[in-house]
Amino acid sequence: MRADGTIYARSIRKAFGSKPVLKDIDVDIASGEVCCIIGPSGSGKSTLLRCLNGLETVDSGVLKVNGEHFGYDETPAAYHAVSRKRLAEQRTRIGMVFQQFNLFPNMTAQENIMAGPVLVKGADKRQAATQAQELLASVGLRGFGDCYPAQLSGGQQQRVAIARSLAMDPQIMLFDEPTSALDPEKVGEVLAVMQDLARKGMTMVVVTHEMNFAREVSDSLLFMDDGCVVERGDAREVLGNPQEGRTQAFLEKVL
Repeated sequence: MRADGTIYARSIRKAFGSKPVLKDIDVDIASGEVCCIIGPSGSGKSTLLRCLNGLETVDSGVLKVNGEHFGYDETPAAYHAVSRKRLAEQRTRIGMVFQQFNLFPNMTAQENIMAGPVLVKGADKRQAATQAQELLASVGLRGFGDCYPAQLSGGQQQRVAIARSLAMDPQIMLFDEPTSALDPEKVGEVLAVMQDLARKGMTMVVVTHEMNFAREVSDSLLFMDDGCVVERGDAREVLGNPQEGRTQAFLEKVL
């Protein structure tokens, strides 16, 4: 039986040309766990998320998502890349929310949310419309279904983007600095939706600069620097009593 909502990574490496970006990354995330990733710009945080989502392919290592090899099959002799169709199916079970909202500007909020289920999964349009309305209500946007992205604030657009990811019924949600493009007064709107997802048991991996969110909501915290995992542990313990000098230096600047 497939183990949903888990991530297992061992010795993950990724380079762009001659520049190594991920260096022997080890990560274990349990079903229902909320893991926040922090670190300076250029440390590899976003690249790690993109590998977990299939937007980037790891160069070497073992990566299992939802209990199965992600992006490749293992045989006694070697690893083989899975077909595009198979990878697409694996990716449907992983939602991702980016810094920029990436909504279709020519579609309403409801149509943006319906697009994935209808076009990718072949869902019935009426059922997809009902689901979209329910998801909009769940992110505090009841009655906004007919609005186009340009008519919404940044916080509202990001909440639509979260609802759009949830419409695919993912086992895991990845967030890449989801509040970094928002005005400060809109950040709380998005964090509240994420807190609600955490309470409902969604596995979440969150790249963030919001240290209070990491302290209050996450189960574990991972500090990255220069493509490496420098420190990992209970979020409150790492933030309150970091053991590594590099972690201490970073937190002194951001807390």
